[in-house]
Amino acid sequence: MRKIATALAVATLMAGPVLTAPSATAAQTANDTTTYTQPAPTPAEPKVQGLDCRGTTGNMGCGPGWFWRDGWRGWACYPC
Repeated sequence: MRKIATALAVATLMAGPVLTAPSATAAQTANDTTTYTQPAPTPAEPKVQGLDCRGTTGNMGCGPGWFWRDGWRGWACYPC
């Protein structure tokens, strides 16, 4: 008897919010006859490529953000 009463109580507690919840009416349209135009697609943006201090992609294998010069360590890649 206790199992049946527990099952009924659980079913009642679970069904309460479902049965008393308001219906979702967000998807209903109310005679909206306005024509909406979609914006034109934007052209694809160019890919970003990192440049070194002199506006190139690197010298002597240094890579972006570095440049080849004679510095405190001799000829090497130094950060900008």
